[in-house]
Amino acid sequence: MSFRTVLIILAILTFVCASLLISVVLIKRNQASREKRRRKDIKKISPFLKKLFAAGTVEFFKNNEQILSVLAAEIENKFTLQTLEDMLLDTLEYGGGETKVRARTIAYYFGFPEKCLSMIRDRLTGNIAIGCRKAGLYQYWDAVPDILKVLAIVSSETQLQAMMALARIGDTAAMLEAFDKIHRLILVNERTVNEILCAFAGDRFELFKKMIHHQSEYLVRLFLKAMDQETANRLIEDIIQLFKNGGKETRLACIIAIGKSGNSRKNYMLVHALGDKEWEIRATAAKTLGNLADPDAINALAKAARDREWWVRQNAVSSILAYPNRDEILTSIAETGDKYAYDSMQYTLGKANERSLLSRIKEVWSKEDDSIMIKKIAS
Repeated sequence: MSFRTVLIILAILTFVCASLLISVVLIKRNQASREKRRRKDIKKISPFLKKLFAAGTVEFFKNNEQILSVLAAEIENKFTLQTLEDMLLDTLEYGGGETKVRARTIAYYFGFPEKCLSMIRDRLTGNIAIGCRKAGLYQYWDAVPDILKVLAIVSSETQLQAMMALARIGDTAAMLEAFDKIHRLILVNERTVNEILCAFAGDRFELFKKMIHHQSEYLVRLFLKAMDQETANRLIEDIIQLFKNGGKETRLACIIAIGKSGNSRKNYMLVHALGDKEWEIRATAAKTLGNLADPDAINALAKAARDREWWVRQNAVSSILAYPNRDEILTSIAETGDKYAYDSMQYTLGKANERSLLSRIKEVWSKEDDSIMIKKIAS
């Protein structure tokens, strides 16, 4: 390679580096300028929003158009309008109660919800997801048909924002249709589905009643686990029927739902489950009974503390600790001379920092151990 060629290459590299450096500087400068402009807009808009959010209910709905018309006159360009929308979206995302109602009223005054449709109908999945998020926060019912259509797109972010939007809007029929559309290809994880269900603003009872009988066992399990106490209690008979007829995973979810229901008349199902042939069922039932502290479960839990499976024993012992007469129960278990039960108690009590009770159990065990040794020697 000639010296001239090397100089040409170095010159090109220098030019490229200089161009990149200039581009970075210009980008950062532009970002700083936009941020400065945004802060200026926030400073201008904030007093209007504070006044609207602080007004009494009657005063707000009586005078909001007058205040908003003054605010509209202060908005100079699209950038300032976008700043206003961002501020309202933040309020809708993290605010609560009456403040969110007022933020939506302001958004509708400026026509922000209608603009969501063009984003949802865009070709870029990023814009579609943003449009769905906005439509949900605005609770824009007119966007429901378009949101349902985008569920055909194979994109986890699009599916998340579309489902969250429908949940926030609260259209029960649309949510049922949406789950029908995605049940063969659910791209969001279990935790996210739970968040979507927690955000649902419609008739929860109607939605859960239909979805726990859905053809997708996976969705049935998710809905069972996501139930609150009121819904679980109202659907307790459906849940028990599912427990009797469902597969192992569904039955596990049913146990969790029965526990959440707070319906003490149905605790017998959990006690009965402690004798199930599947150890996972026994373990989950043992754990759930610890939250309920049902006196009728004492004997069954004491028996479960001597189960052949480690997790069943651990959960049973942990649950017994929630009962008033726990010392007597655990002592009686130690007196049986069951080494596996003793090991479980030793581990669980140590982890729970129950030192005095652990000392008592060790003392009882030592006596039982000595008694066993004496009998062996005598025989």
